[in-house]
Parts: sequence; C-alpha cells; structure tokens
Amino acid sequence: MEISSQLNDDQIAKLQAQFRASLRPDQLMESLFDSVPGAFFFVKDRESRFMAGGQSFAQTFGEESIERMIGKTDYDYSPDFLADVFFADDQRVMRTGQAIYNHVELVPSADGSLDWLCTTKIPLFGGDGAVVGLAGVTRIIRDSDAVYADHPEMRKIVDFVREHYREKLSVADLAKVGGISVSSQERLFKKTFELTPLMYLRRTRLNAACKMLRDTTFGLAEIAVQCGFNDQTNMTRAFSQELKITPLKYRRSFSDARSTRSGRTGSIVLRSQI
Repeated sequence: MEISSQLNDDQIAKLQAQFRASLRPDQLMESLFDSVPGAFFFVKDRESRFMAGGQSFAQTFGEESIERMIGKTDYDYSPDFLADVFFADDQRVMRTGQAIYNHVELVPSADGSLDWLCTTKIPLFGGDGAVVGLAGVTRIIRDSDAVYADHPEMRKIVDFVREHYREKLSVADLAKVGGISVSSQERLFKKTFELTPLMYLRRTRLNAACKMLRDTTFGLAEIAVQCGFNDQTNMTRAFSQELKITPLKYRRSFSDARSTRSGRTGSIVLRSQI
C-alpha cells in the first residue's frame, strides 16, 4: 500500500488529530523516559502537585513508585529554600504558558548532598486552551556537559564539596581544589550557577541537615556537627538566614505536616512561600 507524503496543512492536522484521538489517555511517556539513563520525567497540576512521572523519578526521592508521590509537592521532599525555587518556576510556566528550557538548578541527592540538574518544563493545555499543569524532564549534569566544557575546574569543586561538606572548608580550600584563584572561582560560580561558592557550600550543608531533621531523631547538636556546621548555633543561624525558621521548628513543622497528610486522603495544602 502506497501512501503519498504530499499532504496539505488541513490533511496534516486531521491525520495528527486522528492519531492522538486513538491513543489511550493515560500514556505520558513514563516508560520511554525511564529507559534514558540520567533522565527523569514528571507531571504536575496547577497547584504544583505531582500527578505522574517515571519510576526512576520516584526512586530519586526514596519512593517505591510514582503513585506514592501523587498529590504531594516538592515541599514534601526538599527543604524550603529549594522547594521555593521549584514552585516559583512551576507557577511562572503555568501563569505565562511559556516553557523553561535547560534551566540549571540544585536538587537534593540520595546521600543528603546537592546535585546540579538541567531541567526543562513545558505547560500542558486543556481542551479549552487554558493551562492545566506542566510536564518536565530533568537530567543530571555530567562531566561532559556543556555547562562544564569550558571550565572543568567547576566540576572538581562541586565534586569536592559533595564529598567533604561535613569538614571545615574555606573558599580558599575550594579554589585550590579547582586550581584557580578565589576571585576566578567567585566569578565562575556566579556566572554558571548564580551562587557564590560559600552559598553553595552552605546550601549543601543545609540540605543535609534538613534531610536528617526529617528522617532521623538525632539531636540538633549532633546534626550540626555531622553536616559541617561545627555547632548548633552556626546551624541555627544558617537556618534563620536561608529558611527563615529554626531547625527545631523545621523538624516540628515537617512532622506536623506528615501527620496531617497521613490522616486524610486528599491533597496537601501548599505553604505560601512566594
């Protein structure tokens, strides 16, 4: 059977519409993205609640399946200073209807440190043309990625912080690892990640502390030492500056939110941070 490839615009539109109408509505390419190493697929609704995603995406958050994430948000898995950024980007995409492509951002990793990921988010439209949510794909930035191509010393510094954030480190220590001057390091971090090296180090430690506050019963002093803050006072100061909350209140608020969610089947209520 020979099919002509010379179709006019109306025929192309009709052919596409027929094909899309034949698809089962719950096919969101989860399996396809799960087969791509280092790529994670997710879907959110207008309130930035997870609605779908790949199995590999769920596993990065410590969940057995994506079904366990449905109705939850980034605030359930990330400290506020990270979740605030994710939520703001989500809402910008859905408010404007404009996609965000290849945005470099910090995300929590399984060991409590932070990874750099490259994320794309596109709006999803309903039958009436209104934005009803978004779909996104994020991938881990590798050594060979363009973001490090011109400045491989950045990769060395990032890897060093990930492995040694629990230790006492200075900006000069980090610059030495990268083999560059302190001023060059400062300039490259701001240009590449819109953060200073010290901010990156502190946020790595904060993320680790938030994870321990959520997942363990260790005392605050012990958590402060294990996460590189030296003592509880320094950790409390960092929490107050970045998260606008004390470590103890963070632990209690997260525990209260978890208890509230376990007592109902509906969706969680987003905390107003933006």
